[in-house]
Amino acid sequence: MNTVEIQLLAEQALGLTPDQADTLIDSGEDYDTPLKERFGVDLKTFGKIANALIPLTPVIEQPQTHQLIHAFVQFQDGRGTVTAKEAIHN
Repeated sequence: MNTVEIQLLAEQALGLTPDQADTLIDSGEDYDTPLKERFGVDLKTFGKIANALIPLTPVIEQPQTHQLIHAFVQFQDGRGTVTAKEAIHN
């Protein structure tokens, strides 16, 4: 997972709305403070944990490429949006 995917996953784990995430970034704050307050870890450690957990997520097929991936998916209004993904290497 790349840094942006880890940040998006952190936003979702923290329950931040898009506006709250924008305010966090606009205020010069980083993700470390809210992550430490909620989970006791910084963004780097959160990313390591997320990378360790992603192989445990369901396998889905990307619609455009038909590539099989593991993904953290957020569901809203009956649609799933991939937050972070990892390709399955055979």
